[in-house]
Amino acid sequence: MTTETKTRRIDDPSAKPWVLLVEDEPTLSKLVGKLLDEAGYEHISISNHDQIAGAILRWRPKCVILDSDPGSTGHQRSWADAAAIRRAHPELPVLMFTADPASMAEARANTTARSRAAGYAGVIDKPFLVVEFLATLKHAVDAKYSARASDGKGLGTEAISVFPELAGPASEGWAVTDFFSMAVHELRTPLTVIDGQAQRAQRLMTKDPARAAEALELLREQTRRLTRLVSDLLDHARVGAGALSLNVVTFDLGVATAITLGLHEREESPRIVLTGPAVPLRVRADPDRYAQILANLLDNAVKYSPPGSPIDVSLAAAGKNAELRVTDRGVGVPPEEREMLFAPFFRSSRTRDIAGTGLGLHISRRIAEQHGGHLTLDSSSTVGSVFVLTLPLEEKS
Repeated sequence: MTTETKTRRIDDPSAKPWVLLVEDEPTLSKLVGKLLDEAGYEHISISNHDQIAGAILRWRPKCVILDSDPGSTGHQRSWADAAAIRRAHPELPVLMFTADPASMAEARANTTARSRAAGYAGVIDKPFLVVEFLATLKHAVDAKYSARASDGKGLGTEAISVFPELAGPASEGWAVTDFFSMAVHELRTPLTVIDGQAQRAQRLMTKDPARAAEALELLREQTRRLTRLVSDLLDHARVGAGALSLNVVTFDLGVATAITLGLHEREESPRIVLTGPAVPLRVRADPDRYAQILANLLDNAVKYSPPGSPIDVSLAAAGKNAELRVTDRGVGVPPEEREMLFAPFFRSSRTRDIAGTGLGLHISRRIAEQHGGHLTLDSSSTVGSVFVLTLPLEEKS
Protein backbone atom coordinates (compact mmCIF):
# COMPACT_ATOMS: atom_id res chain seq x y z
CA MET A 1 0.00 0.00 0.00
CA THR A 2 1.43 3.39 -0.98
CA THR A 3 1.87 6.33 1.38
CA GLU A 4 -0.68 8.36 -0.60
CA THR A 5 -3.29 5.62 -0.31
CA LYS A 6 -2.64 5.31 3.41
CA THR A 7 -3.06 9.04 3.95
CA ARG A 8 -6.43 9.12 2.14
CA ARG A 9 -7.71 6.16 4.11
CA ILE A 10 -6.72 7.76 7.40
CA ASP A 11 -8.95 10.76 6.57
CA ASP A 12 -11.88 8.47 5.72
CA PRO A 13 -14.23 8.06 8.73
CA SER A 14 -15.13 4.55 7.55
CA ALA A 15 -11.48 3.45 7.33
CA LYS A 16 -10.13 0.65 9.48
CA PRO A 17 -8.58 1.70 12.81
CA TRP A 18 -4.84 2.28 12.67
CA VAL A 19 -2.32 0.81 15.10
CA LEU A 20 1.27 1.95 15.55
CA LEU A 21 3.58 -0.98 16.41
CA VAL A 22 6.97 -0.10 17.92
CA GLU A 23 9.07 -3.29 17.89
CA ASP A 24 12.77 -3.65 17.06
CA GLU A 25 12.74 -7.41 16.39
CA PRO A 26 11.95 -7.76 12.65
CA THR A 27 10.45 -11.26 12.71
CA LEU A 28 8.19 -10.50 15.65
CA SER A 29 7.16 -7.22 14.06
CA LYS A 30 6.22 -9.09 10.88
CA LEU A 31 4.15 -11.65 12.81
CA VAL A 32 2.23 -9.03 14.80
CA GLY A 33 1.67 -7.06 11.59
CA LYS A 34 0.06 -10.10 9.96
CA LEU A 35 -2.18 -10.64 12.99
CA LEU A 36 -3.26 -7.00 12.92
CA ASP A 37 -4.03 -7.17 9.20
CA GLU A 38 -6.03 -10.37 9.60
CA ALA A 39 -7.97 -8.88 12.53
CA GLY A 40 -9.13 -5.91 10.45
CA TYR A 41 -6.65 -3.22 11.48
CA GLU A 42 -4.30 -1.10 9.44
CA HIS A 43 -0.84 -0.81 10.95
CA ILE A 44 2.47 0.99 10.76
CA SER A 45 5.57 -0.73 12.17
CA ILE A 46 8.69 1.15 13.27
CA SER A 47 11.77 0.03 15.17
CA ASN A 48 13.32 3.39 16.01
CA HIS A 49 11.83 4.90 19.17
CA ASP A 50 12.96 8.35 18.03
CA GLN A 51 10.35 8.14 15.23
CA ILE A 52 7.36 7.62 17.54
CA ALA A 53 6.27 11.25 17.78
CA GLY A 54 6.43 11.79 14.03
CA ALA A 55 4.60 8.52 13.29
CA ILE A 56 1.75 9.47 15.61
CA LEU A 57 1.35 12.88 13.97
CA ARG A 58 1.46 11.39 10.49
CA TRP A 59 -0.72 8.28 10.87
CA ARG A 60 -2.95 9.28 13.81
CA PRO A 61 -3.28 5.74 15.22
CA LYS A 62 -6.04 4.60 17.56
CA CYS A 63 -3.53 2.69 19.69
CA VAL A 64 0.24 2.30 20.16
CA ILE A 65 1.79 -1.11 20.92
CA LEU A 66 5.11 -0.24 22.54
CA ASP A 67 7.99 -2.71 22.87
CA SER A 68 9.13 -2.43 26.47
CA ASP A 69 11.99 -4.92 26.62
CA PRO A 70 15.56 -3.91 27.57
CA GLY A 71 17.03 -2.30 24.46
CA SER A 72 20.43 -2.82 22.88
CA THR A 73 21.91 0.05 24.92
CA GLY A 74 20.56 -1.40 28.14
CA HIS A 75 17.93 1.27 28.88
CA GLN A 76 14.19 0.70 29.21
CA ARG A 77 13.34 3.99 27.54
CA SER A 78 9.81 2.83 26.73
CA TRP A 79 8.59 4.09 30.10
CA ALA A 80 9.68 7.59 29.09
CA ASP A 81 8.29 7.08 25.58
CA ALA A 82 4.88 6.11 26.99
CA ALA A 83 4.92 9.15 29.30
CA ALA A 84 5.80 11.42 26.37
CA ILE A 85 2.88 10.02 24.35
CA ARG A 86 0.62 10.53 27.37
CA ARG A 87 1.61 14.21 27.65
CA ALA A 88 1.23 14.94 23.93
CA HIS A 89 -1.83 12.74 23.25
CA PRO A 90 -3.64 12.04 26.53
CA GLU A 91 -6.51 10.18 24.83
CA LEU A 92 -4.24 7.80 22.85
CA PRO A 93 -3.98 4.37 24.54
CA VAL A 94 -0.55 2.74 24.79
CA LEU A 95 -0.14 -1.02 25.33
CA MET A 96 3.03 -2.42 26.93
CA PHE A 97 4.49 -5.28 24.86
CA THR A 98 7.11 -7.08 26.93
CA ALA A 99 8.74 -10.31 28.03
CA ASP A 100 9.90 -8.82 31.33
CA PRO A 101 7.73 -10.02 34.25
CA ALA A 102 8.92 -7.16 36.49
CA SER A 103 7.79 -4.56 33.95
CA MET A 104 4.42 -6.28 33.56
CA ALA A 105 3.86 -6.31 37.32
CA GLU A 106 4.90 -2.66 37.70
CA ALA A 107 2.64 -1.49 34.87
CA ARG A 108 -0.34 -3.44 36.20
CA ALA A 109 0.16 -2.30 39.81
CA ASN A 110 0.47 1.35 38.67
CA THR A 111 1.97 2.42 41.99
CA THR A 112 5.37 3.82 40.93
CA ALA A 113 5.93 7.33 39.61
CA ARG A 114 6.98 6.12 36.18
CA SER A 115 4.07 3.68 35.83
CA ARG A 116 1.59 6.44 36.67
CA ALA A 117 3.31 8.77 34.21
CA ALA A 118 3.32 6.10 31.48
CA GLY A 119 -0.36 5.28 32.08
CA TYR A 120 -0.36 2.06 30.06
CA ALA A 121 -3.86 1.07 28.92
CA GLY A 122 -2.96 -2.62 29.03
CA VAL A 123 -0.15 -5.16 29.02
CA ILE A 124 0.60 -7.81 26.39
CA ASP A 125 3.18 -10.35 27.47
CA LYS A 126 5.54 -12.37 25.30
CA PRO A 127 4.76 -15.09 24.35
CA PHE A 128 1.10 -14.12 23.95
CA LEU A 129 -2.18 -15.85 23.22
CA VAL A 130 -3.57 -14.43 19.98
CA VAL A 131 -7.10 -14.28 21.39
CA GLU A 132 -5.94 -12.36 24.48
CA PHE A 133 -3.71 -10.11 22.37
CA LEU A 134 -6.56 -9.14 20.05
CA ALA A 135 -9.02 -8.74 22.94
CA THR A 136 -6.64 -6.40 24.79
CA LEU A 137 -6.09 -4.38 21.63
CA LYS A 138 -9.82 -4.17 20.82
CA HIS A 139 -10.62 -2.99 24.32
CA ALA A 140 -7.95 -0.29 24.11
CA VAL A 141 -9.11 0.89 20.66
CA ASP A 142 -12.85 0.83 21.44
CA ALA A 143 -12.82 2.18 25.00
CA LYS A 144 -12.95 5.87 25.78
CA TYR A 145 -9.42 6.20 27.15
CA SER A 146 -8.53 8.59 29.95
CA ALA A 147 -4.89 9.06 30.92
CA ARG A 148 -4.08 7.92 34.44
CA ALA A 149 -1.24 10.44 34.71
CA SER A 150 0.30 13.11 32.56
CA ASP A 151 3.10 15.07 34.21
CA GLY A 152 5.81 12.40 33.87
CA LYS A 153 7.80 13.75 36.81
CA GLY A 154 10.49 11.54 38.21
CA LEU A 155 11.18 9.58 35.04
CA GLY A 156 14.76 10.76 34.78
CA THR A 157 15.71 9.57 38.24
CA GLU A 158 13.76 6.31 38.10
CA ALA A 159 14.93 5.01 34.71
CA ILE A 160 16.33 1.53 35.17
CA SER A 161 19.58 0.40 33.55
CA VAL A 162 19.36 -3.37 33.33
CA PHE A 163 22.86 -3.78 31.89
CA PRO A 164 26.03 -1.74 32.41
CA GLU A 165 27.05 0.88 29.91
CA LEU A 166 28.68 -0.76 26.91
CA ALA A 167 31.10 2.14 26.71
CA GLY A 168 32.54 0.97 30.02
CA PRO A 169 34.46 -2.22 30.71
CA ALA A 170 33.61 -5.19 28.50
CA SER A 171 30.68 -7.12 29.83
CA GLU A 172 32.79 -10.03 31.05
CA GLY A 173 32.09 -8.78 34.56
CA TRP A 174 28.30 -8.79 34.27
CA ALA A 175 26.50 -10.49 37.13
CA VAL A 176 25.05 -13.95 36.57
CA THR A 177 21.55 -12.48 36.91
CA ASP A 178 22.26 -10.04 34.07
CA PHE A 179 23.30 -12.89 31.78
CA PHE A 180 20.18 -14.89 32.53
CA SER A 181 17.97 -11.81 32.11
CA MET A 182 19.33 -11.28 28.61
CA ALA A 183 19.25 -15.01 27.84
CA VAL A 184 15.59 -15.25 28.82
CA HIS A 185 14.77 -12.18 26.75
CA GLU A 186 16.57 -13.51 23.68
CA LEU A 187 14.88 -16.91 24.01
CA ARG A 188 11.43 -15.41 24.48
CA THR A 189 11.51 -13.60 21.13
CA PRO A 190 11.65 -16.68 18.86
CA LEU A 191 9.36 -18.53 21.28
CA THR A 192 6.82 -15.71 20.93
CA VAL A 193 6.99 -15.93 17.14
CA ILE A 194 6.76 -19.75 17.17
CA ASP A 195 3.74 -19.69 19.46
CA GLY A 196 2.07 -16.91 17.49
CA GLN A 197 2.61 -18.60 14.12
CA ALA A 198 1.30 -21.90 15.51
CA GLN A 199 -1.88 -20.18 16.68
CA ARG A 200 -2.16 -18.36 13.35
CA ALA A 201 -1.80 -21.66 11.46
CA GLN A 202 -4.56 -23.18 13.59
CA ARG A 203 -6.88 -20.30 12.79
CA LEU A 204 -6.17 -20.49 9.05
CA MET A 205 -5.91 -24.26 8.58
CA THR A 206 -9.43 -24.79 7.26
CA LYS A 207 -10.27 -21.44 5.68
CA ASP A 208 -6.92 -20.56 4.06
CA PRO A 209 -4.50 -23.52 3.79
CA ALA A 210 -1.95 -21.53 1.77
CA ARG A 211 -1.52 -18.91 4.49
CA ALA A 212 -1.52 -21.63 7.13
CA ALA A 213 1.37 -23.31 5.28
CA GLU A 214 3.20 -19.96 5.22
CA ALA A 215 2.75 -19.68 8.98
CA LEU A 216 4.10 -23.19 9.49
CA GLU A 217 7.17 -22.42 7.38
CA LEU A 218 7.84 -19.29 9.45
CA LEU A 219 7.40 -21.44 12.55
CA ARG A 220 10.07 -23.86 11.30
CA GLU A 221 12.38 -20.94 10.49
CA GLN A 222 12.07 -19.64 14.05
CA THR A 223 12.64 -23.14 15.43
CA ARG A 224 15.94 -23.25 13.57
CA ARG A 225 16.78 -19.77 14.90
CA LEU A 226 15.96 -20.92 18.44
CA THR A 227 18.25 -23.92 18.03
CA ARG A 228 21.12 -21.66 16.94
CA LEU A 229 20.42 -19.29 19.81
CA VAL A 230 20.48 -22.08 22.41
CA SER A 231 23.82 -23.27 20.98
CA ASP A 232 25.22 -19.74 21.18
CA LEU A 233 24.07 -19.28 24.76
CA LEU A 234 25.56 -22.61 25.79
CA ASP A 235 28.87 -21.75 24.10
CA HIS A 236 28.85 -18.34 25.79
CA ALA A 237 28.39 -19.98 29.18
CA ARG A 238 31.13 -22.51 28.43
CA VAL A 239 33.72 -20.00 27.27
CA GLY A 240 32.93 -17.83 30.29
CA ALA A 241 33.61 -20.78 32.57
CA GLY A 242 36.66 -21.94 30.60
CA ALA A 243 34.82 -25.19 29.88
CA LEU A 244 34.65 -25.12 26.09
CA SER A 245 36.03 -28.46 24.93
CA LEU A 246 38.32 -28.73 21.90
CA ASN A 247 39.03 -31.78 19.79
CA VAL A 248 42.50 -30.83 18.56
CA VAL A 249 43.92 -32.56 15.49
CA THR A 250 46.35 -31.65 12.72
CA PHE A 251 44.68 -30.63 9.43
CA ASP A 252 45.12 -28.54 6.31
CA LEU A 253 43.48 -25.16 6.85
CA GLY A 254 43.06 -24.58 3.11
CA VAL A 255 41.00 -27.75 2.65
CA ALA A 256 38.88 -27.02 5.74
CA THR A 257 38.24 -23.47 4.50
CA ALA A 258 37.16 -24.63 1.03
CA ILE A 259 34.73 -27.14 2.53
CA THR A 260 33.13 -24.54 4.81
CA LEU A 261 32.84 -22.01 1.99
CA GLY A 262 31.11 -24.61 -0.16
CA LEU A 263 28.45 -25.10 2.51
CA HIS A 264 27.74 -21.35 2.60
CA GLU A 265 27.54 -20.75 -1.15
CA ARG A 266 23.75 -20.87 -1.66
CA GLU A 267 23.20 -18.56 -4.65
CA GLU A 268 23.14 -19.38 -8.37
CA SER A 269 25.96 -16.96 -9.07
CA PRO A 270 28.85 -17.63 -6.64
CA ARG A 271 29.61 -14.59 -4.50
CA ILE A 272 32.34 -15.97 -2.19
CA VAL A 273 35.80 -15.69 -3.76
CA LEU A 274 38.62 -17.67 -2.14
CA THR A 275 42.28 -16.80 -2.59
CA GLY A 276 44.12 -19.83 -1.26
CA PRO A 277 47.68 -20.31 -0.04
CA ALA A 278 50.50 -21.33 -2.37
CA VAL A 279 51.39 -24.20 -0.06
CA PRO A 280 49.39 -26.28 2.47
CA LEU A 281 48.89 -24.56 5.81
CA ARG A 282 48.77 -27.17 8.55
CA VAL A 283 47.51 -26.28 12.01
CA ARG A 284 46.73 -28.12 15.22
CA ALA A 285 43.22 -27.06 16.09
CA ASP A 286 39.62 -28.20 16.38
CA PRO A 287 38.31 -28.28 12.78
CA ASP A 288 34.67 -27.99 13.90
CA ARG A 289 35.41 -24.92 16.00
CA TYR A 290 37.39 -23.39 13.13
CA ALA A 291 34.40 -23.99 10.86
CA GLN A 292 32.21 -22.33 13.51
CA ILE A 293 34.33 -19.15 13.45
CA LEU A 294 34.43 -19.03 9.66
CA ALA A 295 30.69 -19.73 9.42
CA ASN A 296 29.95 -16.84 11.77
CA LEU A 297 32.10 -14.44 9.73
CA LEU A 298 30.42 -15.57 6.50
CA ASP A 299 26.92 -15.36 7.97
CA ASN A 300 27.60 -11.79 9.12
CA ALA A 301 29.05 -10.87 5.74
CA VAL A 302 25.95 -12.16 3.97
CA LYS A 303 23.49 -10.69 6.47
CA TYR A 304 24.92 -7.18 6.58
CA SER A 305 25.91 -6.78 2.92
CA PRO A 306 23.80 -5.96 -0.15
CA PRO A 307 22.34 -9.05 -1.86
CA GLY A 308 24.75 -10.58 -4.35
CA SER A 309 27.70 -8.42 -3.34
CA PRO A 310 31.04 -10.28 -3.35
CA ILE A 311 32.66 -11.67 -0.22
CA ASP A 312 36.42 -12.10 -0.46
CA VAL A 313 38.16 -14.76 1.62
CA SER A 314 41.94 -15.05 1.59
CA LEU A 315 44.19 -17.49 3.39
CA ALA A 316 47.95 -17.11 3.64
CA ALA A 317 50.96 -17.66 5.90
CA ALA A 318 52.05 -14.69 8.03
CA GLY A 319 55.22 -15.63 9.87
CA LYS A 320 54.42 -18.43 12.30
CA ASN A 321 50.68 -17.98 11.84
CA ALA A 322 48.03 -18.75 9.29
CA GLU A 323 45.99 -15.65 8.49
CA LEU A 324 42.40 -15.77 7.27
CA ARG A 325 40.86 -12.52 6.00
CA VAL A 326 37.13 -12.09 5.29
CA THR A 327 36.18 -8.91 3.41
CA ASP A 328 32.55 -7.89 2.93
CA ARG A 329 30.71 -4.94 1.35
CA GLY A 330 28.47 -4.36 4.34
CA VAL A 331 27.35 -1.39 6.40
CA GLY A 332 30.52 -1.24 8.46
CA VAL A 333 31.02 -0.46 12.15
CA PRO A 334 31.15 3.15 13.44
CA PRO A 335 34.61 4.02 14.90
CA GLU A 336 33.20 4.65 18.39
CA GLU A 337 31.70 1.12 18.51
CA ARG A 338 34.66 -0.96 17.35
CA GLU A 339 36.08 -1.55 20.82
CA MET A 340 32.72 -2.98 21.92
CA LEU A 341 32.12 -5.17 18.88
CA PHE A 342 33.37 -8.38 20.50
CA ALA A 343 31.55 -7.85 23.82
CA PRO A 344 28.74 -10.36 24.43
CA PHE A 345 25.26 -9.24 23.30
CA PHE A 346 26.58 -6.05 21.69
CA ARG A 347 24.82 -5.04 18.45
CA SER A 348 26.10 -2.21 16.30
CA SER A 349 23.74 0.72 15.84
CA ARG A 350 23.82 0.00 12.09
CA THR A 351 22.59 -3.59 12.41
CA ARG A 352 19.99 -3.56 15.21
CA ASP A 353 17.11 -3.79 12.73
CA ILE A 354 18.45 -7.20 11.62
CA ALA A 355 17.84 -10.25 13.79
CA GLY A 356 20.84 -11.42 15.82
CA THR A 357 22.05 -12.05 19.36
CA GLY A 358 25.40 -10.26 19.49
CA LEU A 359 27.12 -13.45 20.63
CA GLY A 360 28.72 -14.81 17.46
CA LEU A 361 31.78 -12.56 17.33
CA HIS A 362 32.35 -12.80 21.08
CA ILE A 363 32.29 -16.60 21.01
CA SER A 364 34.43 -16.73 17.87
CA ARG A 365 37.10 -14.52 19.43
CA ARG A 366 37.19 -16.66 22.57
CA ILE A 367 37.53 -19.83 20.50
CA ALA A 368 40.38 -18.26 18.55
CA GLU A 369 42.12 -17.26 21.80
CA GLN A 370 41.68 -20.76 23.17
CA HIS A 371 43.67 -21.95 20.14
CA GLY A 372 46.41 -19.41 20.81
CA GLY A 373 45.17 -17.17 18.00
CA HIS A 374 43.30 -13.90 17.57
CA LEU A 375 40.17 -12.55 15.86
CA THR A 376 40.12 -8.84 15.11
CA LEU A 377 38.35 -6.21 13.04
CA ASP A 378 41.16 -5.04 10.80
CA SER A 379 39.30 -2.19 9.09
CA SER A 380 35.75 -0.94 8.57
CA SER A 381 33.91 1.78 6.71
CA THR A 382 30.51 2.38 5.16
CA VAL A 383 31.58 0.28 2.16
CA GLY A 384 32.62 -2.85 4.07
CA SER A 385 34.68 -4.48 6.79
CA VAL A 386 37.69 -6.78 7.01
CA PHE A 387 37.92 -9.39 9.77
CA VAL A 388 41.19 -11.22 10.38
CA LEU A 389 41.63 -14.57 12.12
CA THR A 390 45.13 -15.81 12.97
CA LEU A 391 45.97 -19.32 14.15
CA PRO A 392 49.44 -20.73 14.94
CA LEU A 393 50.87 -22.96 12.26
CA GLU A 394 51.95 -26.44 13.23
CA GLU A 395 55.49 -26.38 14.49
CA LYS A 396 57.80 -28.38 12.26
CA SER A 397 59.91 -30.96 14.05
